[in-house]
Amino acid sequence: MKPKARKLGISRDSLYYAGMTLPAVLLFAVFMLYPVIGGIYYSLTDWNGVDQGYHFIGLQNYVTFFHDFYVLIPLKNSFVFAFALTIFQNIVSLLLALAFNQQLKSKNVLRTLIFIPVLLSSLMVGYLWNYLFTEPVARLGHFLHLDMIGNNVLGSPQLALYAAVFVNVWKMAGWNMIIYIAALQGISREIFEAAELDGATGWKKFRHIMFPLIAPAFTVNMVLTLERGFKEFDLLFSLTQGGPGNSTEIISLTIYRESFEYFRAGYGTTMGVILFLIIVVLTIIQLRFLRKREEDVIY
Repeated sequence: MKPKARKLGISRDSLYYAGMTLPAVLLFAVFMLYPVIGGIYYSLTDWNGVDQGYHFIGLQNYVTFFHDFYVLIPLKNSFVFAFALTIFQNIVSLLLALAFNQQLKSKNVLRTLIFIPVLLSSLMVGYLWNYLFTEPVARLGHFLHLDMIGNNVLGSPQLALYAAVFVNVWKMAGWNMIIYIAALQGISREIFEAAELDGATGWKKFRHIMFPLIAPAFTVNMVLTLERGFKEFDLLFSLTQGGPGNSTEIISLTIYRESFEYFRAGYGTTMGVILFLIIVVLTIIQLRFLRKREEDVIY
């Protein structure tokens, strides 16, 4: 074995590292690559998701999708939900990180309390907030004479989607906050001391020192939050089930309905492939813009 490896120009270390990475490669192929390839294949069929038999129909599902006016509302809702979530969640989590990065006695307890919702099941959070919006929040709105929350925001086609954004921010802000705190704690104290000697305080310190140095963390959080926003399913399903009407139905809910309620799994898979392509394109655009922004801020 050793002479053969040397003959092929393969070092012992290379074989060792290849052996170490092989399990990860196999897991990726089985649980990621195979489902993607299988999904693309099934999107070219009329499979109903139940029977073993199906027919290959080529690009007919894709043609149907681009002529299906029903999916325009879920697509629009997906973009509104994902972009609103990305903006508000990163604003809230960055403010929390800045607040809890200070020398506070109870900062560890507060960080833990903010992070706890991340650990909760999305289904449970959705059902919990459905009850809160229906009962305690609505009663509080009546008591304070605030019609906006007194009439149950989940029953308003204009407000329900933004209520879902609020719940998602409440649940996941702690995750982004931890990433920002890690980035802030990586900044040397000497840099702040030098800036303070030069008269930099408050907003100037954040704009010219903090933000440039945590720009990579900002990029990571923006990309991950946008991706999560487009793929969100269980929280919205338990919170509103796409209602009222279809005002909170995003494309992931439509995929579920097409596949498991209307038994058009081939068409539902087509939507999944298109959603995957949308996320890939937006991620590439976002990374290009934010990486350029990082360079402009730093240099």
